[in-house]
Amino acid sequence: MAYAFVAIVFGGLVGLALGGRLRNLGEHRLAAWPLLPAGVVLQLLSGAARTHADVSLALLLASYVALGAFAAANARVLGMALVGAGLAANLLVIAVNQGMPVRRQAAIDAGIARSSAELDAIKLKTKHHYERPSDDLMFLADVIPVRPLREVLSLGDAVMSVGIAAVVAALLRREPAHPQPEPTGSLPSEG
Repeated sequence: MAYAFVAIVFGGLVGLALGGRLRNLGEHRLAAWPLLPAGVVLQLLSGAARTHADVSLALLLASYVALGAFAAANARVLGMALVGAGLAANLLVIAVNQGMPVRRQAAIDAGIARSSAELDAIKLKTKHHYERPSDDLMFLADVIPVRPLREVLSLGDAVMSVGIAAVVAALLRREPAHPQPEPTGSLPSEG
């Protein structure tokens, strides 16, 4: 998840460089905002339910639905459509494969382990499993090694990262929903 943090920081730097202000973040009212923490909590619960694979998968899928609904409700915000598209891509590959497949070579290339034998010693969380011959849609799976972060990303993660950066930059730059009128020094005219 370091990629999301990098996207937030990058989006913040871009937004500030383009004249945005941190105070603008607190001035925005995002639609359906309870879906965001609900999606995060559902992902955390899916990890906690790892002994019950069906429950864990159901919670994971529900988390993506909640997060996708949040993105859809806020599609007017620049970049949020990309966040939604990334979430949808991840939801699709997870639903089809009952978890996110991770390509072994990508994990090695990312520096997570030096060999396939070392990967076997790493216990994956419920959300992930190493690529199996029966897995489908592997072009959407975790196949993109990012060595500086020691992570393997999916196409959906990459798209989502661009979207997250754009959303943060847009929210920093955007004027609040109810800007205060500039004082003119004169009385309003009567109509």
